[in-house]
Amino acid sequence: MATSKAKKTDQLQALEDKFKNAKGVAFVKFSGLLVDEAQAIRRSLREQGMSYTVIKKTLIELAAKNTKLAEFASGDLDGSVAVIVSSDDEIAPASVIKKLKKDYVDRKSKKSKLDFAGAVFEGRFLDAAAATELANIPSREESLGKIVGMLKSGPQKLHGVFNSGFQKMYNVLENAEKFAS
Repeated sequence: MATSKAKKTDQLQALEDKFKNAKGVAFVKFSGLLVDEAQAIRRSLREQGMSYTVIKKTLIELAAKNTKLAEFASGDLDGSVAVIVSSDDEIAPASVIKKLKKDYVDRKSKKSKLDFAGAVFEGRFLDAAAATELANIPSREESLGKIVGMLKSGPQKLHGVFNSGFQKMYNVLENAEKFAS
């Protein structure tokens, strides 16, 4: 079914609005995804502060160009593509695709119904392979947790060294009296 020019204009405007406020953008290729599965994904992403939009690749390219999000051709996106946009986190959309790949697997073919089609990071278009690498970067919260853990372990280890060192020195002094006489 052909989409009217007015509807395409509305879709383009809506996508441009999302891109203007976007920190993270990823493109997901879907194949064999059922309508109720797509609705469940959309609902889940909305709860996480992200959006999931299925739109023509030429409109995605045009919206990215108009908002100066990134320069790429619609041919760079392979297959049927949806856009996941986050206004809070640069890596969250790619991380979500990584999780969705595991959650939505076709039982017969054992292949995922979703896969990376690309992403935009720091104003550059990333192909599917680079988007996969982006998804492996830990989130901000995970990184902060690791830093706090490292900072906390240093003083704990230092305390243990001092504590055991003083205990050993005390034992030596106690035993020295026995051997001195």
